[in-house]
Amino acid sequence: MYVVMNMLQFQPAWLRLERGERARVWEDVQALAARAEGLRLRWFDAEAFCADYSDILFVETEDLSAYYMFWEAVRDTELFSVPYVEVKQVAMGIEDGFVAYDAAVGVHAGASHE
Repeated sequence: MYVVMNMLQFQPAWLRLERGERARVWEDVQALAARAEGLRLRWFDAEAFCADYSDILFVETEDLSAYYMFWEAVRDTELFSVPYVEVKQVAMGIEDGFVAYDAAVGVHAGASHE
């Protein structure tokens, strides 16, 4: 399982939208994720805790190609064309990568960190 953490900064244009309009834009993004198959989106607010970005969008997937196609589709939406959001940073990880590596080299590492 991969997780891609997209650190985002929402722009004043977003904040000027009524909350119902923001919900509609978010529903559009969720619809793109649903069409991508195998993506799970998780949204975290960060503005109260971080000055570098306002939100974190976690995308969990087994298929990085599906993530890529989803992200390209999102970039074609008004979220980026107005723009309402700026990508500040992207980080990625693989769940229990060390376990898979140890298995590949013949070492039994045991269970995950959980």
